[in-house]
Amino acid sequence: MTKHELIPACILHRRDYRNTSLLLELFTPQQGRLPAIAKGVKTARSHRAALLQPFSPLLVSLSGRGEIQSLGQAEAEGRAYRLIGDRRYCGFYINELMMRLLERRDPYPGLYAFYLQTLERLTSQDAPDQCLRDFEIQLMNELGYGLLLDQTADTGEPVEPDLTYHYVIEQGPLRRGMGPADHQIHGRTLLCLHNRQLLDETGASEAKRLMRRVLAHYLGDKPLKSRELFQGLKKP
Repeated sequence: MTKHELIPACILHRRDYRNTSLLLELFTPQQGRLPAIAKGVKTARSHRAALLQPFSPLLVSLSGRGEIQSLGQAEAEGRAYRLIGDRRYCGFYINELMMRLLERRDPYPGLYAFYLQTLERLTSQDAPDQCLRDFEIQLMNELGYGLLLDQTADTGEPVEPDLTYHYVIEQGPLRRGMGPADHQIHGRTLLCLHNRQLLDETGASEAKRLMRRVLAHYLGDKPLKSRELFQGLKKP
Protein backbone atom coordinates (compact mmCIF):
# COMPACT_ATOMS: atom_id res chain seq x y z
CA MET A 1 0.00 0.00 0.00
CA THR A 2 1.38 3.41 -0.97
CA LYS A 3 1.37 6.32 1.46
CA HIS A 4 -1.65 8.07 -0.12
CA GLU A 5 -3.67 5.02 -1.19
CA LEU A 6 -7.15 5.04 0.33
CA ILE A 7 -8.51 1.75 1.61
CA PRO A 8 -11.88 0.84 3.16
CA ALA A 9 -11.87 0.58 6.96
CA CYS A 10 -14.13 0.54 10.00
CA ILE A 11 -13.16 1.40 13.56
CA LEU A 12 -13.62 -1.44 16.03
CA HIS A 13 -12.28 0.49 19.03
CA ARG A 14 -10.76 3.86 19.86
CA ARG A 15 -9.16 5.41 22.90
CA ASP A 16 -7.31 8.57 23.79
CA TYR A 17 -3.59 8.61 23.13
CA ARG A 18 -1.49 11.29 24.78
CA ASN A 19 -3.12 14.72 24.71
CA THR A 20 -4.28 15.25 21.16
CA SER A 21 -4.31 11.85 19.44
CA LEU A 22 -6.39 8.68 19.22
CA LEU A 23 -5.28 5.05 19.16
CA LEU A 24 -7.56 3.17 16.78
CA GLU A 25 -8.16 -0.48 16.08
CA LEU A 26 -9.17 -0.70 12.43
CA PHE A 27 -10.80 -3.51 10.50
CA THR A 28 -10.01 -3.57 6.78
CA PRO A 29 -10.95 -6.13 4.10
CA GLN A 30 -7.43 -6.80 2.82
CA GLN A 31 -5.26 -6.31 5.92
CA GLY A 32 -7.72 -7.46 8.58
CA ARG A 33 -7.46 -5.97 12.05
CA LEU A 34 -4.66 -3.48 12.63
CA PRO A 35 -3.76 -0.60 14.99
CA ALA A 36 -3.23 2.99 13.90
CA ILE A 37 -2.54 6.34 15.56
CA ALA A 38 -4.57 9.36 14.48
CA LYS A 39 -2.24 12.19 15.45
CA GLY A 40 -3.50 15.60 16.46
CA VAL A 41 -7.17 14.88 15.76
CA LYS A 42 -8.34 16.17 19.16
CA THR A 43 -7.07 19.71 18.71
CA ALA A 44 -9.50 22.61 18.40
CA ARG A 45 -8.62 23.08 14.73
CA SER A 46 -9.33 19.45 13.78
CA HIS A 47 -12.78 18.07 13.03
CA ARG A 48 -11.62 14.53 12.33
CA ALA A 49 -12.28 13.13 15.82
CA ALA A 50 -16.03 13.28 15.14
CA LEU A 51 -15.49 11.32 11.91
CA LEU A 52 -13.38 8.61 13.55
CA GLN A 53 -16.20 6.72 15.26
CA PRO A 54 -17.32 3.06 15.31
CA PHE A 55 -20.02 2.06 12.81
CA SER A 56 -18.84 4.62 10.25
CA PRO A 57 -17.40 3.15 7.02
CA LEU A 58 -14.28 5.09 6.06
CA LEU A 59 -11.64 5.43 3.41
CA VAL A 60 -8.24 5.90 5.03
CA SER A 61 -4.57 6.06 4.15
CA LEU A 62 -1.90 4.55 6.39
CA SER A 63 1.85 4.96 6.60
CA GLY A 64 4.73 3.66 8.67
CA ARG A 65 6.81 0.52 8.93
CA GLY A 66 6.09 -0.44 12.53
CA GLU A 67 3.27 -2.54 13.89
CA ILE A 68 1.25 0.58 14.73
CA GLN A 69 0.80 2.72 11.64
CA SER A 70 -0.05 6.40 11.31
CA LEU A 71 -3.41 7.47 9.97
CA GLY A 72 -3.14 9.94 7.13
CA GLN A 73 -6.26 10.84 5.21
CA ALA A 74 -9.69 9.79 6.43
CA GLU A 75 -13.04 10.39 4.79
CA ALA A 76 -16.51 8.94 5.07
CA GLU A 77 -17.45 6.19 2.65
CA GLY A 78 -21.20 6.65 2.56
CA ARG A 79 -23.34 7.25 5.62
CA ALA A 80 -22.64 6.09 9.16
CA TYR A 81 -24.83 3.33 10.57
CA ARG A 82 -27.10 4.89 13.20
CA LEU A 83 -27.53 2.26 15.90
CA ILE A 84 -29.98 3.24 18.62
CA GLY A 85 -30.60 1.83 22.09
CA ASP A 86 -30.02 -1.90 22.46
CA ARG A 87 -28.88 -2.12 18.85
CA ARG A 88 -25.90 0.09 19.62
CA TYR A 89 -24.76 -2.41 22.25
CA CYS A 90 -25.21 -5.17 19.67
CA GLY A 91 -22.74 -3.26 17.51
CA PHE A 92 -20.26 -2.92 20.36
CA TYR A 93 -20.68 -6.66 21.00
CA ILE A 94 -19.75 -7.75 17.48
CA ASN A 95 -16.86 -5.26 17.47
CA GLU A 96 -15.53 -6.78 20.69
CA LEU A 97 -15.90 -10.30 19.32
CA MET A 98 -13.66 -9.37 16.39
CA MET A 99 -11.19 -7.59 18.68
CA ARG A 100 -10.89 -10.74 20.77
CA LEU A 101 -10.98 -13.44 18.10
CA LEU A 102 -9.32 -12.02 14.97
CA GLU A 103 -5.55 -12.12 14.74
CA ARG A 104 -4.00 -8.89 13.52
CA ARG A 105 -3.05 -8.65 9.84
CA ASP A 106 -5.14 -11.65 8.76
CA PRO A 107 -7.36 -10.55 5.83
CA TYR A 108 -11.08 -11.36 5.96
CA PRO A 109 -12.69 -9.66 2.93
CA GLY A 110 -15.81 -11.82 3.18
CA LEU A 111 -16.23 -11.05 6.88
CA TYR A 112 -15.76 -7.33 6.23
CA ALA A 113 -18.66 -7.36 3.77
CA PHE A 114 -20.80 -9.42 6.16
CA TYR A 115 -19.95 -7.03 9.02
CA LEU A 116 -21.27 -4.08 7.02
CA GLN A 117 -24.40 -6.07 6.14
CA THR A 118 -24.93 -6.81 9.83
CA LEU A 119 -24.63 -3.13 10.76
CA GLU A 120 -27.15 -2.34 8.03
CA ARG A 121 -29.53 -4.96 9.40
CA LEU A 122 -29.18 -3.52 12.90
CA THR A 123 -30.50 -0.20 11.57
CA SER A 124 -33.55 -1.97 10.07
CA GLN A 125 -36.52 -3.83 11.52
CA ASP A 126 -34.63 -7.15 11.66
CA ALA A 127 -34.64 -8.76 15.11
CA PRO A 128 -31.33 -7.92 16.84
CA ASP A 129 -30.90 -11.45 18.22
CA GLN A 130 -31.29 -12.89 14.71
CA CYS A 131 -28.63 -10.48 13.40
CA LEU A 132 -26.22 -11.49 16.17
CA ARG A 133 -26.71 -15.23 15.68
CA ASP A 134 -26.13 -14.92 11.92
CA PHE A 135 -22.97 -12.88 12.53
CA GLU A 136 -21.64 -15.32 15.15
CA ILE A 137 -22.15 -18.25 12.77
CA GLN A 138 -20.38 -16.38 9.95
CA LEU A 139 -17.52 -15.38 12.26
CA MET A 140 -16.98 -19.01 13.30
CA ASN A 141 -16.97 -20.03 9.63
CA GLU A 142 -14.40 -17.37 8.74
CA LEU A 143 -12.13 -18.43 11.61
CA GLY A 144 -12.24 -22.07 10.54
CA TYR A 145 -14.41 -23.13 13.48
CA GLY A 146 -17.57 -23.64 11.45
CA LEU A 147 -20.37 -25.36 13.34
CA LEU A 148 -21.86 -28.61 12.13
CA LEU A 149 -25.59 -27.87 12.10
CA ASP A 150 -27.32 -29.93 9.43
CA GLN A 151 -26.13 -33.46 10.22
CA THR A 152 -25.20 -35.51 13.25
CA ALA A 153 -21.55 -35.79 14.28
CA ASP A 154 -21.78 -39.45 15.29
CA THR A 155 -23.78 -41.00 12.44
CA GLY A 156 -23.75 -38.39 9.66
CA GLU A 157 -27.52 -38.52 9.38
CA PRO A 158 -29.44 -35.38 8.41
CA VAL A 159 -30.72 -33.38 11.38
CA GLU A 160 -34.47 -33.81 11.79
CA PRO A 161 -36.46 -30.78 12.92
CA ASP A 162 -38.66 -32.64 15.41
CA LEU A 163 -35.85 -34.41 17.25
CA THR A 164 -33.74 -33.13 20.16
CA TYR A 165 -29.95 -33.33 20.02
CA HIS A 166 -27.02 -33.02 22.41
CA TYR A 167 -24.55 -30.49 20.98
CA VAL A 168 -20.84 -31.11 21.64
CA ILE A 169 -18.52 -28.20 20.85
CA GLU A 170 -15.95 -28.94 18.10
CA GLN A 171 -17.97 -32.02 17.16
CA GLY A 172 -21.61 -31.20 16.52
CA PRO A 173 -25.06 -32.58 17.35
CA LEU A 174 -25.31 -36.10 18.74
CA ARG A 175 -28.55 -38.02 18.53
CA ARG A 176 -27.77 -40.27 21.49
CA GLY A 177 -25.73 -37.94 23.66
CA MET A 178 -26.01 -37.48 27.40
CA GLY A 179 -25.33 -34.22 29.16
CA PRO A 180 -26.80 -31.19 30.93
CA ALA A 181 -30.22 -29.97 29.88
CA ASP A 182 -28.79 -26.69 28.58
CA HIS A 183 -26.72 -28.68 26.05
CA GLN A 184 -29.87 -29.99 24.39
CA ILE A 185 -31.19 -28.30 21.28
CA HIS A 186 -34.04 -28.98 18.86
CA GLY A 187 -33.26 -29.99 15.31
CA ARG A 188 -35.39 -27.15 13.93
CA THR A 189 -33.19 -24.65 15.77
CA LEU A 190 -30.04 -26.15 14.26
CA LEU A 191 -31.54 -26.07 10.78
CA CYS A 192 -32.68 -22.47 11.17
CA LEU A 193 -29.12 -21.50 12.19
CA HIS A 194 -27.69 -23.45 9.25
CA ASN A 195 -30.05 -21.84 6.74
CA ARG A 196 -30.15 -18.43 8.48
CA GLN A 197 -33.88 -18.63 8.79
CA LEU A 198 -36.02 -16.76 11.31
CA LEU A 199 -36.00 -18.39 14.75
CA ASP A 200 -39.13 -18.68 16.86
CA GLU A 201 -39.06 -17.77 20.56
CA THR A 202 -37.89 -21.22 21.69
CA GLY A 203 -35.34 -21.42 18.90
CA ALA A 204 -33.97 -17.95 19.68
CA SER A 205 -33.40 -18.96 23.31
CA GLU A 206 -31.74 -22.25 22.34
CA ALA A 207 -29.56 -20.60 19.69
CA LYS A 208 -28.39 -17.91 22.11
CA ARG A 209 -27.49 -20.55 24.69
CA LEU A 210 -25.58 -22.63 22.12
CA MET A 211 -23.61 -19.69 20.73
CA ARG A 212 -22.75 -18.46 24.20
CA ARG A 213 -21.23 -21.88 24.96
CA VAL A 214 -19.36 -21.96 21.65
CA LEU A 215 -17.93 -18.46 22.01
CA ALA A 216 -16.93 -19.04 25.64
CA HIS A 217 -14.93 -22.05 24.45
CA TYR A 218 -12.82 -19.85 22.15
CA LEU A 219 -12.79 -16.64 24.20
CA GLY A 220 -11.57 -18.25 27.40
CA ASP A 221 -12.29 -17.05 30.92
CA LYS A 222 -12.15 -13.29 30.28
CA PRO A 223 -15.76 -12.03 30.01
CA LEU A 224 -16.94 -9.70 27.27
CA LYS A 225 -17.08 -6.11 28.48
CA SER A 226 -19.93 -5.25 26.09
CA ARG A 227 -22.09 -8.04 27.50
CA GLU A 228 -21.39 -6.98 31.10
CA LEU A 229 -22.20 -3.37 30.27
CA PHE A 230 -25.45 -4.29 28.54
CA GLN A 231 -26.55 -6.55 31.38
CA GLY A 232 -25.71 -3.84 33.92
CA LEU A 233 -27.81 -1.28 32.09
CA LYS A 234 -30.81 -3.62 31.99
CA LYS A 235 -30.81 -4.12 35.77
CA PRO A 236 -33.26 -1.89 37.69
